[in-house]
Amino acid sequence: MNVFNGQKILVVEDNFMSFKLIEVHFKRSNLGVVHATDGLMALEKFREEDDIRAVLMDIQLPGINGLEVTREIRKMDRDVPVIATTGNVFEDDRLACMDAGCNYFLEKPLDFNVLNDILEKHLNA
Repeated sequence: MNVFNGQKILVVEDNFMSFKLIEVHFKRSNLGVVHATDGLMALEKFREEDDIRAVLMDIQLPGINGLEVTREIRKMDRDVPVIATTGNVFEDDRLACMDAGCNYFLEKPLDFNVLNDILEKHLNA
């Protein structure tokens, strides 16, 4: 199990049960979690928290979708890793995420081994 020394990740997820699963997993890895349930809240938290090291972005959100949120985050920070999470698994969906500025595309349900490998690459480099 990877240990991330309390580094923070922004988790943008509107489904409570999905978020709780992610939160429990990250707590075991000593990864700090900032949670947003919609796009506007995600942008607000990203602006407020100056030590977010990565973003786990649900694409299907109420209001502003995850693609638009990612585009706005990219205007503020070109380098923070953005990991798209979605139940949409078609190539067009993956390409839309990459075009919006996401670095990675993960299908739901999440494979936490893959997610940990991605975070290890960026947070413990």
